[in-house]
Amino acid sequence: MARRVSCQIFDMPDGRFSVTVTIDPNKTMVRTGFATQADASAWVEGLRDIMTALGAPVSLAFPEYPGSLPLNEVLAFIRKAPTEAH
Repeated sequence: MARRVSCQIFDMPDGRFSVTVTIDPNKTMVRTGFATQADASAWVEGLRDIMTALGAPVSLAFPEYPGSLPLNEVLAFIRKAPTEAH
C-alpha cells in the first residue's frame, strides 16, 4: 500500500527557500538552500514524478497555500497554538 506524501515550500529568513516532505506516518525530510521559489518548485515537480511512478502521489501539506509559506510566521503560529491537555 502506498504511503501518503505531502510537501510544502517555505520562505527562509535568509531569503532562500526550503522544501519539507513528509511520508506518512512519521518520516520528514527537509531540503534547503534553493535560491528561488522556482528552483524549489522544480525540485518538487521532480519529486512528484518519482513518487507518482512509485504509486505515492505528492500533495501539498497546506493546500490552501499553494505558494511558499514564510517560515517565521509558521513558527510563530505554532508557538501560539494552545497545547492539548493530557
